Formats: sequence, structure tokens, C-alpha cells
Amino acid sequence: MTTLPGTGHLAPKFLQGFPATPEEARWTCSRCGVIEPKPLTAFGTTRYFKQQCACQIATKVLIEREERQREFTAAQSALTYSWLGGRWSDRDLVSKTFETFQMHRQPEAIEWCKYFMQEMKGTLVFYGTFGTGKTHLLAAICNAVREDKAIASRFVTAPKLFSAIQSRIQAREDYSSLIVSAIKTPLLVIDDIDKAKWSEFREEIYFEIVDERVKAGRPMAISTNRVEILADYVGGAVCSRLKVGQIAVEMVGADFREEI
Repeated sequence: MTTLPGTGHLAPKFLQGFPATPEEARWTCSRCGVIEPKPLTAFGTTRYFKQQCACQIATKVLIEREERQREFTAAQSALTYSWLGGRWSDRDLVSKTFETFQMHRQPEAIEWCKYFMQEMKGTLVFYGTFGTGKTHLLAAICNAVREDKAIASRFVTAPKLFSAIQSRIQAREDYSSLIVSAIKTPLLVIDDIDKAKWSEFREEIYFEIVDERVKAGRPMAISTNRVEILADYVGGAVCSRLKVGQIAVEMVGADFREEI
């Protein structure tokens, strides 16, 4: 504690170090002009502290927003590909972007990806032969909307989804949280939706997820090699709901994996 000049009062610690005159705390920003200090009165004595200008405030807000975005992106990238648990993680897909895709292979599909990401509604369906980039583009959509729009997503292949559910059933654990997560996520991506053999149980799971998402207007993106017989894998009622706002894009060409 120190004695304030000209008074018999003791200055509390929070006043120490503040200028005693407004001239000492006044400053000039090259863009905002003169920035007047803010007075602070305590114990009958006024001290002054420098105010931030609009430039500084805007920069601070931007930095905080970018930090929150980085935190969101880091957290959501893990959830996007690992939401079923580590055993079923697809974390390597974080690296799949439009920049790393060979655009000349599927120019039409790229344009539909842009449209889908802009509208974020209905169901985007990639169908066609093996190795044409369907998985890459689905992952690129997840990564792009997370980075650019802060939109969360869940990516899963059909076999892994039902493997995770079956694992919980065998362990006598509740699997409903997986269904709820698939329903509630802003964007759901199901890759290789025709790779899980049909069963009445699986059709019921598909129906619950797709029906609730369609009613809520939440977008989906899926891939299949056999769109013409998709009902044989997910059921007719599910296929019907997937047609709401559907964008079906055929992807043909050589299997790029043969070139690796």
C-alpha cells in the first residue's frame, strides 16, 4: 500500500501503476484517432487507464474467434471419424480434401459437392464403380464444412456402424447413444451403405436414423456401388425417404487404386 499524493488515503493495490493525469493515459491510433482514457475514482482520488481503440478490439475479437474455431475443428475432427470408438476409427480421412483430389477425374461430382455444401439439405448420393473417389469426396465434404462453416458431422461406413452396434449388444451395453448421435449430428455421412448385408434389424436401424433426419431436415451424404438395388440393403421405406431432396451423382472411371 502507498499513500496517494495530496491525500491522507492509502491507495489500494489495484490503483497502483495507473497514471495520475489523463494526459499520461491518452494515446493516438493512426486509424482511430485520439483515444481518451477512462477515469477510475477510489478513495476520493481519480486515476486513469488507457482504453483500447476499435482496431485493437476488433483484432482481439478476431483472435478469440479463430482460437474457438481451432478448438472446435480439433475436437470435431476427432468426433467425425472416431465417434464409434477407437476400434472403428477412420482418422486417416482427416487428410482427404478437395485440394488432394484429382479434380479431372470427377468434375461433375466436384460441382455437386459445392452445391450440396452450400445448400446443406437433402441427400447427396454418390454411386458407381469401385475406386472412383466416392470415399475421398465424402470425407472432403466433412472436412470442408467443419473448417469453413464450423458444421459438425459424423462419418461412418455401414459395416463399421453395425459392427459397433453388435459389439455393444454382445457386451450387454446400450447402443442407443450411437443411433442418437447419427440422428442429431448436423451432417451424417454413410460410406458404402450397401456393404452391410440386409437383416430386419439393420433395416430398422436405418429407418430410425433416416426417418428422423428427414423429418428434421438434416442433410445426409451416402455412397453405394449398386444404387439400382439399394432397397435390397436398406429397405424400400428407407430408399423412399432418401429420395427427399436427393442429388444422385454417378461416378465412373478407372479404379485409381490400381495406379497406386
